[in-house]
Parts: sequence; C-alpha cells; structure tokens
Amino acid sequence: MDKGHKSTMKSISKLITQSSHNFFSSFLEDRDSKDKKNHSKEREELLKELQLAAAQKALVVLQLKGSSPNQKFETVSGWIVSKNIVDAIMLRTQNDSQQIKMIPVEQIKKMSMLSIADKRHIK
Repeated sequence: MDKGHKSTMKSISKLITQSSHNFFSSFLEDRDSKDKKNHSKEREELLKELQLAAAQKALVVLQLKGSSPNQKFETVSGWIVSKNIVDAIMLRTQNDSQQIKMIPVEQIKKMSMLSIADKRHIK
C-alpha cells in the first residue's frame, strides 16, 4: 500500500505541475502575441499617416525616441521627401531646407501633421 500511495501522489503532483506550467506558458504566449499584434497595428497606422503626409506635402512634427538613456525624446519637424515609406523616411528639416535627415520608422513615437489645405497657421 505504501508504494501504491507514493506512486499515486507522484502522478498527481506531476499532473498538477504540468498543468500549472502549461497554463502559465499559454498565458505568457497569449500576452506576447497580443503585444505583437498591437505593435504591428500601430506601425501600419503610422505608415499610413506618413504616406498621407508625404502625398499632401504636409509639415510633420515627429517625436523620436531618445538616442541615449539621459535623453527621453527628440523632436524634429519638416517635410517628408521620400515617396515609398517602408523602414525609414527622408525628412527635409524645417530649420534648414538644404538638410535631409533619414529617420527609421521604429524610432518614431508620435507624429503630428499640418497639411497645406488646413487653415491653421504655425507661428
């Protein structure tokens, strides 16, 4: 009886361990897949906005992720020069129209645009 009881306890504890491990791993995988879906959806929306801004020749203001840990973000403004936007954009800066800056799309946190058709003025 003692050996039968031990083997039953082993199998029960093994079953509980495996089921809790499976539950925990499926929880983490679902969370990761949701994060990836949200990230790809946000990226698609950003690419659409960038394409629209390029087509309208709109002035864009971009908030970029900081290049160093001390710098939280960087702000640049200008007009998008590139027509096809996949991984990076070419931006003609507002401060110096001769300067073109290449910015990876992954670095963009936020974007605002002001198209020519808008009646608002920037001061």
